[in-house]
Amino acid sequence: MTAKPRYLLRNGELIGYDDARIHVLSTSTKYGVGVFEGFRAYWDADDQELYGFRLADHMRRLVHSMRVVEIDGPTDTEELTEQLVGLIRANELTSDLHMRVQVFVEAPDGKPDDTGPVSVYMAAIPMSRYFDRLGLDVQISSWHRIADTSMPPRVKSIANYQNGRLALLEARRNGYDAALLLTEEGRVSEGAGYNVFVLRDGRLSTPAITESILEGITRDTVLELARHELGIEVAERPIDRTELYSADEVFVCGSAAEVTAVLSVDRTPIADGKPGETTARIQDLYQRCVRGKVAADRGWAHPIYAGR
Repeated sequence: MTAKPRYLLRNGELIGYDDARIHVLSTSTKYGVGVFEGFRAYWDADDQELYGFRLADHMRRLVHSMRVVEIDGPTDTEELTEQLVGLIRANELTSDLHMRVQVFVEAPDGKPDDTGPVSVYMAAIPMSRYFDRLGLDVQISSWHRIADTSMPPRVKSIANYQNGRLALLEARRNGYDAALLLTEEGRVSEGAGYNVFVLRDGRLSTPAITESILEGITRDTVLELARHELGIEVAERPIDRTELYSADEVFVCGSAAEVTAVLSVDRTPIADGKPGETTARIQDLYQRCVRGKVAADRGWAHPIYAGR
């Protein structure tokens, strides 16, 4: 994060950055009851345009998350998208952004079973790359990924992120850049805020959506680009831990992480310990895609200032 904007959005109304508040005894603060979306927008200097990436898809997942965890929040995804675009325009932002929409249950003196009332906060903040390096040294965490029978990982619930946070703190203590978590059955799940892909013998694989993962929108983007733009076959399947050690390439992806190579896992180098050719091709394609240069026909890159 390089700068803070003038305005945030609360329930569709512009407020000053420093005026965003929720009560310390609200349900969200006391019990972690809340959901969110984190997504990106990219400035294209040639077009002099800012492109929000897959805004409608993120808003649909936000509504899905509210439904799963029983929060009575807004469901009009078009209106939510328009509000976010309006916030960006009000701040006159013309750089790469990280955007966040959060839904809090703000019942006073909150109880665990409160489903409302809610407040919806939106932020759009200048941000460059999340990982400031070409590749990551990753640790397999001793913490397992939460299971769908305990706290459903396929939704972006605020409380779920304690799981990845513990894994990341452990990895950083041990001198790693990032962490990957296994399922309770010992299969590869995902990282602390990012999905994972593995290339072995020319075949690209990623854990299936039943492997305790977030149904990542960047993951879905990579699947589409690999299959339809690069002609790479991708399998969604269970992946064993040892497949990582013997992989030709490994990379992680997410809205913040984008597409980032993994150089080693548990101090074991991936191939020659450098970013691989397939990873580089997907990285390049992804960066063009988010600026509307590849997948405009899919409607993924939303021009923020066009027609203003």
